[in-house]
Amino acid sequence: MTSPALTKQSLGTGYVVATGVVISGALLAHGMSLVRPSPIDVVILSVGLTPALALVAANYWLPVSGLSGDQIWTAAEWCGLGIALFTLIKIVVLLAPVPQSSMVPSILASGVAVGGFGGILFGWLLELRRSRRRLAQSNEVLFRVLRHDLRNDLNVALGHLGELQRETAERGDPKSRAHVEQLNDTIDDIIDTTEKARQIEFAFDADRRAQQPIDLVPCVREQAKKITQSYPETTVDLDLPDQSKVYADWMLDVVLQNVIENAVVHCEATPTLYVSVEEHSRTVFVHIGDNCPSIPQHEQEVLDSGAETQLRHSKGVGLWLTTWIVESYGGAVHLTTSDDGNVVTLELCGPTVIDEIRQTLREWP
Repeated sequence: MTSPALTKQSLGTGYVVATGVVISGALLAHGMSLVRPSPIDVVILSVGLTPALALVAANYWLPVSGLSGDQIWTAAEWCGLGIALFTLIKIVVLLAPVPQSSMVPSILASGVAVGGFGGILFGWLLELRRSRRRLAQSNEVLFRVLRHDLRNDLNVALGHLGELQRETAERGDPKSRAHVEQLNDTIDDIIDTTEKARQIEFAFDADRRAQQPIDLVPCVREQAKKITQSYPETTVDLDLPDQSKVYADWMLDVVLQNVIENAVVHCEATPTLYVSVEEHSRTVFVHIGDNCPSIPQHEQEVLDSGAETQLRHSKGVGLWLTTWIVESYGGAVHLTTSDDGNVVTLELCGPTVIDEIRQTLREWP
């Protein structure tokens, strides 16, 4: 049996935990040596023990803090820098010609604990900021590639495919024609995915979108009309109030379109949708039910956990995009399945009292 290899993550975490154990032991030993600790003694020990025990607990929180192994090692280096700084202060205090008291060791040990915890906290925040900056840059590159480079190449491929399609039609080869049509549909699907990439970029940029109270009902009716025009065999039953305002923006149409279209496309029978809207206090629920096969359990788990793996992944980005947009509104997406079909529930926030006052002032004559 081979021993686990040492990594920068394990070394960095081990250093931080060991530091916390040593400082905690020193503080506890000094506290037990005091016969009658005063309230000030207890406060000083508590101030030191709190960050020291936090360093000990780094064995649990540091590996799940969102940092990579190299970043955890860097954070541990910042911890060491903080300890070195307060150790230098300790030396200065010991050399200074000031009266020494019995609590000087605790004060110094507490200072070292605060320095170590402050150092690792600063390092963690610094590395987390660096990770977010790298993630933003990688997302920007990815979105640009999907929106422009890949889309342009696919449009060129479609042009050549059109020529091939005409030649195949002239030769009258049904097998070749089927392959060409399948390839054309596949490229169209990829182009549609690149369009969703642009929408995902907008979904993550909620702060720059002008959200305001809008009437949900006309949006639902419009998307129901569009789906029946695109898929005439689809039946959509609506149960809507006269008006229902939610706090959203233009991407609400994208949400409704994704959910409704996803239900129709994946339906094996004649699609029948049931769309209803209900309000509870200042929360609006949009229920979109279908008669489609149950959404696979692994897709529900992916959306619930918010992470994809090689073994469990969603078939498309439609439900992801829907979830991200709704969450940017402060809402949530819920999935329920049964033998009769699926129900996607969009939980949206209604307008606040301030929004209603603003709207009243706008309509004031």
